[in-house]
Amino acid sequence: MSTRNSPKPGQSLGGGLVLLPSDAVPSSTESFSLYKAYSLADRAFWLEPGLVSDAMTRLNLLRMDDIHQLQVLTVAEISDTLNNLELPHRFLHKRLVHNLRAGALHGLIAKQCSLSEKEIAVGVLAECMHDNFTCAGGDSWKGINHQQTIFDEDDQFAEKIFRYYNPGWRWLCLKHGFNPEHTAQEMQEIVDGHGLRGQIHEIADTASYMLGDLAEIKKAHERVGGLKFQEIILASEDKDNKWDIWNHLKVEAGQLVATDRWVLENFLRLRVMLWKNLYQNPATKFLELLGREVVYPYLLSRKRIHLVELPKQTDTWLHNLVEQEMGLASGGWTRLDLLGGFPKLKSFRTWGEAREFEDYWYSLGAFTLVFSVKDFQKTKSKTDKYLINGLDGEVVAFKQACPTSAALIDEVARWSTSSSEPINVCWVENPIIPDNMRRAWEEARVLWQNRK
Repeated sequence: MSTRNSPKPGQSLGGGLVLLPSDAVPSSTESFSLYKAYSLADRAFWLEPGLVSDAMTRLNLLRMDDIHQLQVLTVAEISDTLNNLELPHRFLHKRLVHNLRAGALHGLIAKQCSLSEKEIAVGVLAECMHDNFTCAGGDSWKGINHQQTIFDEDDQFAEKIFRYYNPGWRWLCLKHGFNPEHTAQEMQEIVDGHGLRGQIHEIADTASYMLGDLAEIKKAHERVGGLKFQEIILASEDKDNKWDIWNHLKVEAGQLVATDRWVLENFLRLRVMLWKNLYQNPATKFLELLGREVVYPYLLSRKRIHLVELPKQTDTWLHNLVEQEMGLASGGWTRLDLLGGFPKLKSFRTWGEAREFEDYWYSLGAFTLVFSVKDFQKTKSKTDKYLINGLDGEVVAFKQACPTSAALIDEVARWSTSSSEPINVCWVENPIIPDNMRRAWEEARVLWQNRK
C-alpha cells in the first residue's frame, strides 16, 4: 500500500488540524491560538474547531503551553569566555506546539497510508495529548528517585486519562462517538509504539521535536554562534541530504517502511547529532543539573514540593516556587548568572580528579556542581527501530539492511554519553548564594564527595 496519496493543501489532517497551502506564513512564536499557522517543515498547519480543540478546553491540554520543550537546556555553552549573555538564557519553546506538530505529522502520514477517518482522528488526538502528563520542570525530574510512573509521561497513559480527566474525557468521547475505555487503550498502544499507528507515532513525535528544536537552534545560533549549533544547522539544511522521512514511507505487510534509505539514514544521523551536540552536551545543562542534583532533592526532602503535584502544575508555578524557597530573584531560575556570575566547566577522567579540582575551588569560596555524563539518559540510535526493504525486498530494520551506516550512527549515539572525560565540574567564582541554596548545595556536596 503506497503513501503517495498526499493530502492537498488546505485538506484536513484529522481532529481539526489542517494542512495549509505552501505559501502560508507560519507564526514566529510558539504560543497557541486557534487559526494560527505553525511551521511544518516546508509547509504550515493550523487548528480549527473540532476534536482537538474540544480536548484543549475539556482536558486542559493548554497546560502544555506552560511546559517548556528541550528540558532546561541553555542557548549558549558555558565556558571560560562566557561572561555576558542577553536574555533569554534557555530555550523557551513549549510542548503544546510540539504535540500539535506531531499530530499534524501523524495525520499527514496516516492519510498517505489510507487509514480510516476514525483511526486517523484517534491517532491525531493521541499525538496532541502524548506529552500531556509531563511534569512541571520536564525531564529535569527524571532520575530523582526512580518513581518512573510519575516522571514518564507515557507510562500508564490510559489510566492517567481517567485519573486526571475522567468527566471531560467521557464528555469528549460521547460528543465525537468514541468508546471512552476502548479509545484510551487505543491511545496507550499508540504512545507505546505498538502497531502501525504506533510506528507512525514514533516518526511523528521524533520529527516534530527535531523540527521545533532546529528552528530554535537557528535562532540561538544567530544570537550566540557556536560550532556545535552550526554543525547541526548545516546538516539539517543540506539539500543533497534530505531527511524528510515523513514524505518517504509506505505500508507493507501492516508495517511502516521507509522507501528511501538515504533519507532514513540522514534522519537518523541528524537525530543523534542533536543528542550529541545539544541534548547530552554538559555545557548546556547547568540549570538542569542544578535542579536535579541540588535544588529538587532539597525541596522534596523538606516537603516543599510534592511529587503528585507535578503532572498537574506548570513551569511558571515551579519557577515561582523555586525562586521563593531558594531565595532567588524573580526570573532567576531561568538565568545562567542566577548566583551572581556565569558558571565555567571542566571535564575529568575520574571522580578523584574531579573532586580534587572541586575541593580547590570550594576552598576559594566558589559555588561548585559535579556530575557525570554517564548518569544521563542513554542515547538510543534507533537504527534497529525503523524499517526498510533489504536487498532481497524483505522488510528488515535499517541496522540489518545498512550495517556500515548503522554502525557509524550507533557510534555517535554511544559517544554522546561515553566521553573519555565523563566527570564534569562547574563552578561560579565569587558567588552570591542565598541561605537555602547554600544548605541544598552542602547536602549535595556530601553525595558527590563519596562517589568513585
